[in-house]
Amino acid sequence: MFRKICLLLVLLLSFASLTFLPAQTAKSDSELQAMKSDVQRMRLILNQMRNNLAFVDNTQSPLKHQFELETDMWQVALDQMDRRIAGMEGGHQNK
Repeated sequence: MFRKICLLLVLLLSFASLTFLPAQTAKSDSELQAMKSDVQRMRLILNQMRNNLAFVDNTQSPLKHQFELETDMWQVALDQMDRRIAGMEGGHQNK
């Protein structure tokens, strides 16, 4: 009798989790839109950083080089986020 109750409980919990699938899809859609918005804003800030860097003295100082490295690092991070977004969009299209 105890085994039957446990089995019934496991089945009920399994079926209950299926009802959350549409909510998870909606959540991932909103996360995808939020990530796209973040990337767009970060690209604007990165462009401002690069524009500001153009006004720094033409000599290759360690400080200028540090700023160049930081803008390059942010570019890599944004490229990675773009790949992640493309993967998420590909996953949504397959569903």
